[in-house]
Amino acid sequence: MKITRRAIAAMLAIMFPIALAGGCGSQTTSSQPASADSQTDSQDSGDDSQDSTTGSDDGSPLANGLSGSCEGSDPRLPSVKLDTSAGYLGVEIPGNDQIRPNEFYSYDLMLTNENGDSWMVQLSDYVSSGETNRSVFNMQTSKNLNYPGWSNSDDRSVFSTSVPDTAMRGTSMDWQMTLSIDGNDVAKCPTDGTTSLE
Repeated sequence: MKITRRAIAAMLAIMFPIALAGGCGSQTTSSQPASADSQTDSQDSGDDSQDSTTGSDDGSPLANGLSGSCEGSDPRLPSVKLDTSAGYLGVEIPGNDQIRPNEFYSYDLMLTNENGDSWMVQLSDYVSSGETNRSVFNMQTSKNLNYPGWSNSDDRSVFSTSVPDTAMRGTSMDWQMTLSIDGNDVAKCPTDGTTSLE
């Protein structure tokens, strides 16, 4: 029974982002790291049409100058640093070279603002197919925004990326990062509860 649940979880984890990406008309990218400049350029070209789907969200876009970090207990997710700058949410995670998936892994960042509104930033690498996915899912509207690009880091041990934060609203956020490998949650940062982006 345990193997069946894992197989179902892995299948759903693979199919859900691919189905959403196909349904939203976005494209997946290769797993080769993009430079910060080319990643930002490709994001800027599509942000206006993608971010206009936030229509019913109240409040101001996520404030610039916010930062937060946490320490984990797993070498695959030893720490996480977040910051906001110029309309982007920066994410930096060491330990990326310690991850050994059979099919895929995903960094799932859950953010909740001061009003209780939540978003999930999903950063997934489908190593079995060579595809990647960076998306922001609005838990209130069930809208998923996909963004091209992958890691900005030249250091294989560090995952670093910036995703547009204009879909998120708030002056501060509580957050937690979860590392999922082949459909199984294997590590969290912080290990218990949440920490703040302020």
